[in-house]
Amino acid sequence: MKTFKYLILFIGLSIFTSAAWAQDSTKTARKAAKAADIKKLLEAKRFVFQAQYANPLGGGVTSLNGRLINITPNIGGSSGHVYLNYNYAVKVRPDSVIAYLPYFGRTTFDPPINSSEGGVKFTSTKFGYDVKQGKKGNTIITITPQDAGYFRKMVFTVSSEGSTSLQMTITNRNAISYDGYIAEKD
Repeated sequence: MKTFKYLILFIGLSIFTSAAWAQDSTKTARKAAKAADIKKLLEAKRFVFQAQYANPLGGGVTSLNGRLINITPNIGGSSGHVYLNYNYAVKVRPDSVIAYLPYFGRTTFDPPINSSEGGVKFTSTKFGYDVKQGKKGNTIITITPQDAGYFRKMVFTVSSEGSTSLQMTITNRNAISYDGYIAEKD
């Protein structure tokens, strides 16, 4: 009778272990497939960066009637992490880069009077596109628009799961970064 109990216990543990291993195996396979999809999008120059947060240098400040106003106070040493609740994105295609992002920060020139001209808004058809492998499996994409006015360089750091950080270098403005994710369609 004791042997029978041990046999049932052994069979139960074997089934449980097999099910747990199968789940881990499936999860690993899904992660690998997601990483392959992200890599394919980046190499094909066909992706959309969906911005979820803006990270202004030195905190979130904006110009209002010629005065700089702090929109995200420096609480607890943070530098400002602005949640974006609108469809801000950068669309990358083999023949163009279209950016539509907000800008929070200081400028060394007068901001445009028309608010629709502010932010990081441009379309570039002449740009450099460089792909490098970074640390921890990240992919680094550097885009250098040549026909986008003040906008000089965009550096995307993309994880294998698709979460992404974008650093913008802009002439006459403080640098700004954005956090979001890579998507296939716009």
